[in-house]
Amino acid sequence: MTTTTPAIEEFNGVPVAKLRGTIAKLTDNPELAEFRFTARNTWIEGTGTRSTIHEWFGVGGDHLHVQEFAFGADHPTLGHGHGPTPQEYVLHALAACIVAGVATTAANRGVELTSIETVVQGTIDVRGVLGIDGDVRNGYQSIDVEIDIDGDGTAEELEALIQASCKRSAVFDMLANPTLVRVGRKA
Repeated sequence: MTTTTPAIEEFNGVPVAKLRGTIAKLTDNPELAEFRFTARNTWIEGTGTRSTIHEWFGVGGDHLHVQEFAFGADHPTLGHGHGPTPQEYVLHALAACIVAGVATTAANRGVELTSIETVVQGTIDVRGVLGIDGDVRNGYQSIDVEIDIDGDGTAEELEALIQASCKRSAVFDMLANPTLVRVGRKA
């Protein structure tokens, strides 16, 4: 007698069939693996800005998110403090990317999660940004990520989820390695 295990549609809230299908599609068609994300930003006043995120390109075509997302940014000391700083958004992006990787890796490995809580702290010396000291780096000097994860895996399995996520995290990679950034005035 042969038994078959039904395909898991969703695990830990992750659509596993979709995840595995996407991996298979991009493995067979690597030309579809190039994605491009767009953020449009408008200056409001002082150091305040507003960004919208709606359109994206991937799997060979243009797409729109289910809705347009809007985010404000400002600075608490030189602006009016009406939003997180751009530097804080980087910390959010890192945490969100690592947690998403932990969740999808756990789902793919069949590890049931009960909670993931992350604290990300970045240390920055603003004398560089303000032009006070040209020898001080403009960006973060260090970023520390603390992850509290719980689930039905062993301590080693849960640690392996974190390590696998960091290894594959796009945001972790962008922060840990040089990324080509081009800035130019619109013609």
